[in-house]
Amino acid sequence: MDIVIDASVLLKAYFKDEFDHEAAQELMKSYASGECNFLAPSLITYEIINACIVANRRGRIELELVKELLDEMLSLDIAKKDVGHLSGRIWEFSVRYGVSAYDGSYLALAEEQKCELMTGDKRLYNAVSKDLKWIVLV
Repeated sequence: MDIVIDASVLLKAYFKDEFDHEAAQELMKSYASGECNFLAPSLITYEIINACIVANRRGRIELELVKELLDEMLSLDIAKKDVGHLSGRIWEFSVRYGVSAYDGSYLALAEEQKCELMTGDKRLYNAVSKDLKWIVLV
């Protein structure tokens, strides 16, 4: 089963101080056992890098751990997809729901792939879940 996963889920799984860390860990176990495949827009790489840098700057994780976590997260076999051809749909999602184009990219990819979008972003989930039943909050 394919699942579009956003960066917030990975961060929840790897940052122990995140709310619902355990739920994200369970999803990672499903992935590791082959029960599901992860897909994401290629921008997930940059979101993960940026989130780790910000976490270090805010004192959440030490610099040595940043490199370790980055290496581990970026080595996951996530099928990174170019979503440039979905720019119109990304724009529509962003305008309609008041979300970023980054979030719109995940939404457009999940819609195109006809699969669930797993997110740890409660704000995104709350913005779209009444209309988009294929978004799941981890």
